[in-house]
Amino acid sequence: MNKISLSIEELIYCFYNEGYFEHGNALKQVYFGDLDDEKMDLLLQITTRSLLSKNLLVYENHKFMLVKELAEIISMLNYSEQSIKASRHGFNGSEESVSFHFEGDKILQHSLLYDEQVHVFEQVSGEAVAELISDFYRLSNNNNGSRRGFELSQAELEQLLDSLENNQQLFELPVMHGEKQEFYETLKRTKGLVNTLLFMEFTEQKEPVAKNVVLFTNDNKNNWIIEKVDDVFQINHGTSIKVEQLIRENVIESLEKVKYGK
Repeated sequence: MNKISLSIEELIYCFYNEGYFEHGNALKQVYFGDLDDEKMDLLLQITTRSLLSKNLLVYENHKFMLVKELAEIISMLNYSEQSIKASRHGFNGSEESVSFHFEGDKILQHSLLYDEQVHVFEQVSGEAVAELISDFYRLSNNNNGSRRGFELSQAELEQLLDSLENNQQLFELPVMHGEKQEFYETLKRTKGLVNTLLFMEFTEQKEPVAKNVVLFTNDNKNNWIIEKVDDVFQINHGTSIKVEQLIRENVIESLEKVKYGK
């Protein structure tokens, strides 16, 4: 699959063209909520010519149809067996995100540019997903297994975060050493901002359900992974090996269970 870029109005048109009116209407409401039907129809007519000029639309049997490659993309956006959404705080105050949709043996990367006005789609390999996510969260390339991380209760993590804005909480912090102190220094340096990696699966009614959420610190390099397991948070140095493990546990194993009926 070649890389395909769509403007937000082109994406809305594609959902309508494929009969996914719920998705199309939802995007229309967000981006063109104050546009009346007549002006929206005109915008979609202009979009038709735009897609024709990009060879993403054909006219057959008195009907405009998406080319097969684009139709498959829209189908995966409408429904995929598993999805991952990576979101982070940009250093300019913006929100940045990239998603991966898994359907059969295909993985679709979906990137948003220019305040979500442009959507870029590209098919990627399973091996590339962990690397792309690791780069997105600016994780360390050093997979030194001797650094085992540590655990925090929810109250302890909240105390660390609260101390960043509350001097009273700061004075009540326990003495910290080693990795715990390094982690706290990262939180201070990044003003407590954390990024999210969301794993989703879909019900039989094709409704998305959050399966797991993993957090990352927001430093410019060597970020930490914060993962809740039972009643504690496990804090580890972020590495591509850890990301591969998360994908295997939250996506690959689930797909294999469906495929082989386990």
